[in-house]
Amino acid sequence: MNLLGPQRLVVRSLVRAAFSAFVLSVRLRVISPWSYLNWLVFPLLFAIVGLYVLSLPGAGSSHLVYGVLGGGLIGYWSVAYIDAGNGIQDERWNGTLEQIFATPTPLWVILLGKVCGGLLFGLFAFVPTAAAAFFGFHAVLPALDPWRFVISLGVLTLSFFCIAITMAPLFALWRWAFSMINGFELGVYILCGFMFPVAVLAPWAQGVAGFLAPTWAVKALYAATVAQGPHDFAAWWAVTSGLSLAYLAGAYFLYALVEREARVSGELALV
Repeated sequence: MNLLGPQRLVVRSLVRAAFSAFVLSVRLRVISPWSYLNWLVFPLLFAIVGLYVLSLPGAGSSHLVYGVLGGGLIGYWSVAYIDAGNGIQDERWNGTLEQIFATPTPLWVILLGKVCGGLLFGLFAFVPTAAAAFFGFHAVLPALDPWRFVISLGVLTLSFFCIAITMAPLFALWRWAFSMINGFELGVYILCGFMFPVAVLAPWAQGVAGFLAPTWAVKALYAATVAQGPHDFAAWWAVTSGLSLAYLAGAYFLYALVEREARVSGELALV
């Protein structure tokens, strides 16, 4: 008796559900003005300000790369960070959250598709910021190592994905989570070194930054654009991946808690 047949059907159905959530997420972003603010307008503003400051005399040309990539990183993180939480909040406001919990498809599968849609749009944030750097300030990446840059961006994407998936249950557990965690967005800009090196932070802040997976991926990303200095890419990628997987391990228990609380209270759709 072939026992793998039913398992394949289950996996196939989960993949179809995640892909459907991904497609719906992308289509909604195409028609959402707020989506364009997150990946187009806000990153472009940050990039222009950063490029202007870093291009001033005495700012140091070695730091100009932070202006070229910084705005894109901010836009990428904003979309990835807000997407998972807002995915649950939107379902609650639309009155469909309880229906999602009642379906056979696990919540994490639906959120996986939503987050992947957000990550795709987040990558678009690098396009306008790079264009503004080149056409507005004649700034380019000084010594790009294409393969290490692509791998570092992939590892960074993994860390953003894991953080988004991990934080999503918090929005289902506590309605005040969005207000509290909203400040986390700006904190990551600073602690992970999106627009300036982490080395300029206070020692205690650098210690906190070390526990954030994007810190190491961003470090590798910027190292792939400069030739000087020792670059331990393998170690940075390994630390990012290890921390990201640790986040996912914590997410497993959070999703189990959400499932239990949903069945006990039955109040998920209340505002």
